[in-house]
Amino acid sequence: MENIFEYAPIIYMDKKEPISIKKVGYRIYEKDGERSDSFNRSFDFQNHKGTVKVIEYAYYLDYDIQHLYDLEHIWIYLDKEGKVVGAEGSYHGRFLNAILFDVTGFAEKGKRIKMYSQPGKHAMLAAPRLMFLYPELYESCQRLAGISGLDAPERYLTDIHITEEENQKVIKYIRDNFSFEPTMEFEEYVISEDDYMPWNELAEKIPEFIQKQLDIIL
Repeated sequence: MENIFEYAPIIYMDKKEPISIKKVGYRIYEKDGERSDSFNRSFDFQNHKGTVKVIEYAYYLDYDIQHLYDLEHIWIYLDKEGKVVGAEGSYHGRFLNAILFDVTGFAEKGKRIKMYSQPGKHAMLAAPRLMFLYPELYESCQRLAGISGLDAPERYLTDIHITEEENQKVIKYIRDNFSFEPTMEFEEYVISEDDYMPWNELAEKIPEFIQKQLDIIL
């Protein structure tokens, strides 16, 4: 099994980013066409020549600047020698290439790519300039902060139920506590090895994380 720390992407976040990465779940996929356990996608090994396996990193944050619950992803594609032959990052429910022809993107002997987290929203991108493709880059962090309240997949909400009135409190809490103006200046965000865990373990903890935040807010 690959050492997941050897390939763990180096994450850069806005200098004023108010929301921290809480945990990182990981899983290795070795079958072409296999579906991700944590993202709505299948893996196509043919998109990155020579791929024999994919390491999936799932980044859990208590909040997106617009809602309670956030899960972002980076995928690292490896060949049979363990060389990185491709990478992708999550982008608002979809995914984009993370290695571009005009962006080096690598550090530490070519195993760890550099990725930039969109301020507040946390989409994972190869370069900060790509963030300007998002129309609400600044507005989402200010005027539109908190608008979705609690917004998590049903699989994590089986035992969690809130009223519309309570959801309005979630909206207000996010807006009051996390609204900010992005600097678009980025610095490395250090993630402890202790914060990495197998995806299935993280998935079990997510309802607890959500409930804890609701207890604080309500």
